[in-house]
Amino acid sequence: MALKQMPNRCIWCLSELPSATFKSESHVLPECVGNERQQVLPPGIVCDSCNHFFGGKVERALIGDPIFATIVGILQLRDKNREFVYERSPSGVQRDVHTDAKVSGNTVTVTTQCKIQGQPSKPYEDRSIPPRSKDYDKRSLALLSRAIHKIAFESLAHSLFVGTGLQFEKKELKELDIFDPSFDVIRDWARCGVPQRSVRPVLRLQKIDEVKKQEELYLWKYFLYEYQHWLRMELNNYNDWFIVSLTSTTENIEGDLIGWAKQTEFKQLVLMFGDKIQKII
Repeated sequence: MALKQMPNRCIWCLSELPSATFKSESHVLPECVGNERQQVLPPGIVCDSCNHFFGGKVERALIGDPIFATIVGILQLRDKNREFVYERSPSGVQRDVHTDAKVSGNTVTVTTQCKIQGQPSKPYEDRSIPPRSKDYDKRSLALLSRAIHKIAFESLAHSLFVGTGLQFEKKELKELDIFDPSFDVIRDWARCGVPQRSVRPVLRLQKIDEVKKQEELYLWKYFLYEYQHWLRMELNNYNDWFIVSLTSTTENIEGDLIGWAKQTEFKQLVLMFGDKIQKII
């Protein structure tokens, strides 16, 4: 059950009926990467104008990211070039997929090796997937950051108004007001790209080869924590992890994320995607 009544007020532009229309659902993660019904906001939360803007202008930055694109390709959620298609068999087919994501400067490159056993016409196939690479300029980094913050903020809205999915440490969801001015930093950045002079950073954890069970690849979770004076959200988008601050000011956001990351023990690489890509741990 939902924790709060449908607001009929846009969480992004704060417009209400009748000045705004709310005819469409909003997919928190793009529908084209497998999110048909898993995490969808019903009408009354995101206005049609903001919904169309994110779908047409912002979300494609995540869809085109080489790490995320490789993951959804492996899962066959979006595989336009049919690189990961294999021949089905009644007795089952086993795939062993190994990915290696490297960052050099602002360039992200993902190489993939795929071993397939059990196809009827090819009992064993060793397939090399063409590398996916992207050189992130400042605009590309900004759009990716805006896409991740969009998903994070709408994930919070999903838990408030739909009532499922979020694990929250220390604070109860019913106490949160998503229209509170403390979230204006997210609204300004994700919806409007403000401030334009810098990129609001996010942390990214490279964990795509640490999956022990096949079903773990399909996990899509998000967690919310209080950390000092800010709210931190961890997003697990099919085992592609991002960490964002929902409330840190523009002036404090980078220091808050770095401070938190250095106080936390990580076994994997932590990258900050901001004005540039940099290694934190």
